[in-house]
Amino acid sequence: MILKTLTIENFGKIRHFETSFHRQLTEISDDYADDIIKAIGLVTGNKSLSGCAANNAITENTYINMGLEINDHPYMITAKGQPHENQCDYKLVDRENDLVVDSSSIHSAVRLCEEEESLVCYRYDSKGGYAERFLHYKDPDKYYQSGDFQKRTNGLGRTRSFRACLAEYIKDYEMSNFPSDGYKIKLCPDGEFICCSEDDFSPSAETTERNKRIFDYKCYLAVVDFWDCFENIRDMNHEKWPLIVDSTKNHDYLELEKFFDKTKSERQMIIMKFNDQKRGNLI
Repeated sequence: MILKTLTIENFGKIRHFETSFHRQLTEISDDYADDIIKAIGLVTGNKSLSGCAANNAITENTYINMGLEINDHPYMITAKGQPHENQCDYKLVDRENDLVVDSSSIHSAVRLCEEEESLVCYRYDSKGGYAERFLHYKDPDKYYQSGDFQKRTNGLGRTRSFRACLAEYIKDYEMSNFPSDGYKIKLCPDGEFICCSEDDFSPSAETTERNKRIFDYKCYLAVVDFWDCFENIRDMNHEKWPLIVDSTKNHDYLELEKFFDKTKSERQMIIMKFNDQKRGNLI
């Protein structure tokens, strides 16, 4: 799935917003990044992006219009707020054939399991990092409440193919470079990522806030890459979503212009950052 254009009117704190997206990397500077992300989730049916609070941001004057491509086919989907209801009415247009089609079809075509949905948007959280995500996948009975992992993965996480793909991914993972000289990121056999010395592979004491955030982000990209590998095996027609990176609270640490250019994903990427024109250049 490739996002092309987005127009938002009267949603949350947004009165009017519009933008177009590059097929590879787009940077958006805006004070209301959270509402933009929620609007993208609302119009695409991604509950992880929209969140429960999105309905409270809808008014009868809400208008969200998105141009996108699915399997290289162009569509335009519109969500309009309804009078006296905190929900939207959807309209989907097949732009190649100029036909109005069932809007539920696009949500079905791009639907993800709950775990994959949660990976569409990256935000740094010191309490819920990605370094141990594979560790949790390997032993879900230990790290998830009863039935929760099966629910989050639509049962996929309990399949033999998922377990085999995970084991192979961990075994074949090659240590990646870390921004600090002399250190690399290693994936241990138990599924935990660590930062280690490239000389003796011992765990590193590098604990600066900047390094913690960059380490977490690179672990996140590896988790996304694993799901891409698994879906390529499970469903060749699986629709890969763009990745949204909400860096509005990370601007002092990630050095966007340099760091993100070196860590581009094969997916379309959308970087949300502070409005530099209003706040000054914080990067």
